Amino acid sequence: MPIAFDTTGFQQHDQTTWVNPANGDQVSLTYFDLVPDLPASLDEMPKLRHDLAVTTGDVGCLIEAHHVRLGDVPALLQVVKVPLPDQPSGQVFIGSFTVPKAESSAVLKIQAAERGTTGTREAVLVAQLGFDGWVMPHPYAPEVEGRLPFHKGDDPRYDPQFADHPLTRVRAWAHHVIRTARVDPRFAALAPFQPGAVAAGPEVGSTVTTVVPGLPIGGYLPLWIGDECTFWRMTSPDAVLEKLALGVLARTPLTDRRFRDLVALDEASATITLLDRYRAEDGGIAGAAAGLTRVTALEAHEALTTDTLLEAFRWIGRVSAAAAERGEYVTVEPGRNTAELAEPYVLLAVQEHEGRPVAIAQTAPTPPAETPMWLGQSSLNAPATGESIEAGGLLAMYAMNTWGEHPLRLCLTFTPH
Repeated sequence: MPIAFDTTGFQQHDQTTWVNPANGDQVSLTYFDLVPDLPASLDEMPKLRHDLAVTTGDVGCLIEAHHVRLGDVPALLQVVKVPLPDQPSGQVFIGSFTVPKAESSAVLKIQAAERGTTGTREAVLVAQLGFDGWVMPHPYAPEVEGRLPFHKGDDPRYDPQFADHPLTRVRAWAHHVIRTARVDPRFAALAPFQPGAVAAGPEVGSTVTTVVPGLPIGGYLPLWIGDECTFWRMTSPDAVLEKLALGVLARTPLTDRRFRDLVALDEASATITLLDRYRAEDGGIAGAAAGLTRVTALEAHEALTTDTLLEAFRWIGRVSAAAAERGEYVTVEPGRNTAELAEPYVLLAVQEHEGRPVAIAQTAPTPPAETPMWLGQSSLNAPATGESIEAGGLLAMYAMNTWGEHPLRLCLTFTPH
């Protein structure tokens, strides 16, 4: 067959079908000795997405479509939802890779159906987000009113809350396929579906494990995998810091007003994908990849020096200034604090007071009287300037020194005004 892929966790049912016995997900690989029936070539993604959204609307809903690569070969990734056949409720989620050639194509596909109680993901998210704006115009074809609606609940930023939901599994499988699958060189060498098509870089809206990053210190980045804090050395720290904690990454909610950044970790390849927070104008969700090396807690802790600690908390000061510009507060707190605000913490904000912006730092518990800058106070404020706002980073460092909490186990939480 033209595509080689990892079948770990699946049992082969026949020559072209594999089934996961744990959840019933089914993977199939099919070769078509026909000209592909795609409505446009891969270098015409706006038209291709539009037409696919229209045709899929007759039977369900196209959730996303991306131009990706399997190895070095251009392919089309689609994620679709359709109603469960012969049932009053429930959905089947389908992820498919199509490798189109001038006179043939290969399609690798997974189908994951809802089982048991259906609609749980939607019910939970409607309760969190509200009905207002839940159903949205399709980003690829706003005029389409499909058999199933395009709604907020299918956004990949909510996958972490529903680790075993079939849509989450489809995206995780697709991410793994993009990273590991290979196309037979003889098939890859066939004439392309449209000569001159230009392959784009992958736009992956999938995840393997979504994790919360901690504070980057001395070239190391803690990643919270559930309740476990793991430690990683960054290959390119600057590439991570270009996006981390600046309001551009996908987020996970702690409450309806407290949010943390979220990245997608692939432990097998030791990479994280820095998923964008918002969909692009074309409807896709982009993400830059960054390499990591997993290390012991001891190695990460040994990287903590006076200089690296100062630089990390100065970075927090810059982060708080950027947050103020977009109308958010920043809380420095232990990563284990995963709900409402709880001690210990430092909250950094800019608020209007008598018509003027004021930089505010609040902490709990109140630091001892000898703590630098705080001097026994739990709240400090000053006219908001670039210098006074960024000074909040050092205030957070001095408060943290009194907590008995290691800096590598802290996280940043964002709250809108």
